[in-house]
Amino acid sequence: MFCSVGYFYFTFNIKQGIIMKCRIHAGVLSLEFPSTPTLGPYSNLHYSCDKSVMKILNSPKSAILAGTVLILASETLAQGADSSSGGSLLWVFLVGLIVALAIGAVVTWKFNQKDAERENQGQSGDKESASSNPGERASDSSPSRRGSSKQAEEARMNESLNGANPSLQGIDLDDVKVKMEKIRFERLPINRIEELRSPRPFTALPPGEEEELLKALEESDVEFVEDEEVRDAALDVLAGSRTRNSVDAIAQMAIYDISATLRSKAVGILADIDHESVFESVILSCADPSREVRAAGAKALFKLSFNRTDAWLRLFECEDTYRISQAAKAAIEADFVGRSLERLVHKDVAYASEALALIALLIKAGETDELLDYLVRGEKRDVKLALLRVFRIVESEEVVGKLKEIAETGGISEEIIEEVRKLTENGAPAPA
Repeated sequence: MFCSVGYFYFTFNIKQGIIMKCRIHAGVLSLEFPSTPTLGPYSNLHYSCDKSVMKILNSPKSAILAGTVLILASETLAQGADSSSGGSLLWVFLVGLIVALAIGAVVTWKFNQKDAERENQGQSGDKESASSNPGERASDSSPSRRGSSKQAEEARMNESLNGANPSLQGIDLDDVKVKMEKIRFERLPINRIEELRSPRPFTALPPGEEEELLKALEESDVEFVEDEEVRDAALDVLAGSRTRNSVDAIAQMAIYDISATLRSKAVGILADIDHESVFESVILSCADPSREVRAAGAKALFKLSFNRTDAWLRLFECEDTYRISQAAKAAIEADFVGRSLERLVHKDVAYASEALALIALLIKAGETDELLDYLVRGEKRDVKLALLRVFRIVESEEVVGKLKEIAETGGISEEIIEEVRKLTENGAPAPA
């Protein structure tokens, strides 16, 4: 407090976190929110009052009482400040102020206690009413009750569809589902392919005749050079020459070099060359005994940017049965067959065409065990029908004989047996 010039400061905790500052001067009481009063050298006195006396004034009732007392005190203080006995009168009213505030605090505390008791009684009454009817709340929030309600709603909907709606009576929903699946299958790109097309031609690489290149061709052959470092250096020279004979030499190293490290490196170089002539070597590397080389082959196959359907078709049209057989076995070992079966029913014609070309290569190579096994044990009806369509496009007497055995043995659905019989008949249409 600071009273020598007629000023009087005080603070009230009106509500938690809200401070009212009272400034009394010349009989005028002013209130300020929410600043903290600055008392200068009397800050300790203010702190003491705030902690010991004013802290209990925590309700609007106490604030009103204290404000009334302060107004009366301010008027007296203003009068006393002008008289000679103002100093002694000031301290008398300060003592009276403190007593009045204490009385107001006690009265407020009593009121707060009564309010708390009434609130507790109300809460206990609510709990008793809730405990007297536990079944009602439990029935509203029970998961089993909600689940049964949902099931009842679904049952009513089904009843309205099958019974209440006359237009839907007598309709077999399972039959409708089968017909919709047939319609969806007929719209797939595989059913628009009637025959294998010829692969598009590509531009062959030019031959290389540089002296350094010819020397590297000799040093890259493992039959003549046993030193791996020499072959590695020769491979670097070949990688810098994008010519026909350099690609042939790199392909030979990717398949036949005794070092798995060099084979893997050669496969990576073929992928960087990214020419149609490297496709066969990359496919063979995917079935290499070394895991390092197989990984390099899979990565290289992903990097190739030319049309792979044309590449498979070129192998299919090849007259070299050994190359066809090796490529087909490599595709099986690299697990290309399973993915190709799934892609037969892809909505993208590019994926379906590539799968058709690969499976055609397997049929020509006589590697059909995995295909026929899926026809018997596979789960997807669309894939089986698409596979039968491929068998119709790529005619093979060997496959027809095996299909007849499957039809006679049974163990497959009647729909697939019927499609197999159509396929084995002369001039029968492809399944659709």
